[in-house]
Amino acid sequence: MLPYLSHKAYMQSRYGEALFSIPVNLEFGCPNREHDGSGGCSFCPEHGARAAQIADAKSVEEQIAKGVAFAKKRYKAKRFALYIQAYTGTFASVLTQKEQYEKLLKMHAFDALHIGTRPDCLNSATLEYLQSLNQMIDVCVELGVQTSHDETLRLINRGHDFAKSKEAIFHLQHHGIKVYAHIIVGFSNETRAHWLSTTEELVKLGVDGIKIHHLHVIKNTELAHQYALKPFKTFSEYEYAEELMEILRRIPSHIPILRIATDTPDKDLVAPLWHMQKGQFGEYLVKTMRYRGIRQGDLVENNVLKNDVIQNKIVANDGSTTFWNKTYKDYYHPKAGAYTQAQALFIKQSRLEERLLKGDVKLLDIGFGMGYNTLESVKVAQKVAKHTLHVKAIDQDRMLLKQSMQTVPESLHVKILDALFTCKHYEDHFATVAFLNAEARYALTLLDEPFDVIYLDPFLESNNASLVSLELFQTLKKLLKKEGVLVCSTVLTIVQIALKQAGFTVQVCNDEASDIKGLVATHSIGEEQIDGSPYRDIYGIWSDKEIAKSF
Repeated sequence: MLPYLSHKAYMQSRYGEALFSIPVNLEFGCPNREHDGSGGCSFCPEHGARAAQIADAKSVEEQIAKGVAFAKKRYKAKRFALYIQAYTGTFASVLTQKEQYEKLLKMHAFDALHIGTRPDCLNSATLEYLQSLNQMIDVCVELGVQTSHDETLRLINRGHDFAKSKEAIFHLQHHGIKVYAHIIVGFSNETRAHWLSTTEELVKLGVDGIKIHHLHVIKNTELAHQYALKPFKTFSEYEYAEELMEILRRIPSHIPILRIATDTPDKDLVAPLWHMQKGQFGEYLVKTMRYRGIRQGDLVENNVLKNDVIQNKIVANDGSTTFWNKTYKDYYHPKAGAYTQAQALFIKQSRLEERLLKGDVKLLDIGFGMGYNTLESVKVAQKVAKHTLHVKAIDQDRMLLKQSMQTVPESLHVKILDALFTCKHYEDHFATVAFLNAEARYALTLLDEPFDVIYLDPFLESNNASLVSLELFQTLKKLLKKEGVLVCSTVLTIVQIALKQAGFTVQVCNDEASDIKGLVATHSIGEEQIDGSPYRDIYGIWSDKEIAKSF
């Protein structure tokens, strides 16, 4: 089950199965454009965002035929909704609307009619006609709101203010017509506070659904011209996911989410140039929300976070508790135990105590997991009691902290985990720990400070290939101080090759008294030609499967 209400799930509950949209362009035009097609909103392309699958169709009959054939072939679709998509679906006389809509509805057994339009193109005659049509077929108006901020609406040449959107929503609701609001996230003059405010305004207005787009700069638009003159910030996949999650958390869980990202053909796109496919982005969003224990509406509905208990916990040889990971089908720690691994590998090989005797130490703990490596390092700082250990801990899985709190044997460990789960920060007299709850590759882009010590615990390397790629080690090399050390809990040859090609000198460390093994990496003094093929993650966004598969 998704952590948000998808439109597909909403339709399945309403109609018994999903309806697939068949987009149609009626060429009604737009009141915000001149007769020659110029003008319009700064982000809107000349063709008015016509769907790719009907781009070459020459008639509405052909558009419907192509759209239905496409949906049947790609999605095995059986039931459909007609979607008047491009330009403004109500920018015509009521007689023309009536003639065109009813002509189209006779061409196929549609279950619903969706009409994309602007807030300033809904006069009383149109509203009354849609109300009567709604008695025969489900009618929904998809309203281009974009933002609730008038200054932005002016800058993008929208042609109306937010008061007009509120008025349109009120009148549609008064006539019993469902309203889906479209919003755009990422206008250059807006911040998170702006799009969260837009979201909250629409929720208060009682819209029936929300379609969320991230800002695309499309070729041959006014926005593209502005971008060429002065490039502005657009969101990467990771950055947009962060904004999207904050939005979803403020939308009550009964409101369907029609879209989570913009979909523009690469040939038409200026920025942002993503390397995640649409499906991969959706998977990343869902996985991240589950790892963080968040879902749609959780900030406005006060629901308790669900704690999915990990089965098959065991007590290792040293008394530490560990879990069996159902996804990777292995235990988080070696048989010797988590305490032993932390002490014999990470702390000993980093010479942490020696470093703390000389001064403060900055430690980066990647793959924080249940927190044993940081716990034992904090104990060392408390024992030395001279300088401060500053830890930045990275892990995607926030819920693992909550689950670990219930099983780890030491009160200090519980105290640290509880603080990190609750407020992402722990502090005592000789240690501070900051928790970065994010995918490691994204989290590393947020760091701009050098570290004395880096711990890297990739768990099962083939299933976490993104944590042992050449590109990740090149990033870590930049974050590691000249006299720093990187300790990694793997000895795989492919990892050694990646470290060496990234510019590290590598030493293998095996604890002969246990099953604990690892690598110690320091900055290379000179350049050395290293043969071999490491894992590659050129764009920093490939899935672990993609990285392992391409090797």
